[in-house]
Parts: sequence; C-alpha cells; structure tokens
Amino acid sequence: MNTLVEWRITESGWVQVFHDPDRAGSTLLNFAVDDLEAQAAELAARGLVLDEIQMANKGVRTASINDPDGNRITFIGGFRVVY
Repeated sequence: MNTLVEWRITESGWVQVFHDPDRAGSTLLNFAVDDLEAQAAELAARGLVLDEIQMANKGVRTASINDPDGNRITFIGGFRVVY
C-alpha cells in the first residue's frame, strides 16, 4: 500500500505507520488475541464494551472501542502471520 510503512519489531509484533491526514492527531492500535469472545467479556466486566464482533476476511474477526481522545483500539481474532 502506498500510504503504509511497516516494521516487524519482535517475533509477534509490528508497527505500521499510515499517511492519513483525516486521522491526524489520533491513532489506531490493534491487538491480536487468542479468544476474541473471552477478551470482549473480560473488557465488558471492567466496563469497557467493544463494538459488535465483525467478520473481516479469511477467518479474521474484529471488535473495537474508541477511547475518550478518539483513538481506536481493535482486538483481532483469527490473526495469522501467513494466510
């Protein structure tokens, strides 16, 4: 993608930087989790309710929440390094 630069910084962690002027001043943060439903339930027990789980593609599902500053945090189930 012309607007993306990505670095793999650990065996299981990446940093991606996008050029997106409409989102300047905020960020997107993604966490791959083993069990998306369990993660959503744990957060809900703490008062943090994720959006409805969405099907992406290739078996990947996501659920997100925005923090008070407009940053978007997404939890990803079914993430794999190779698809």
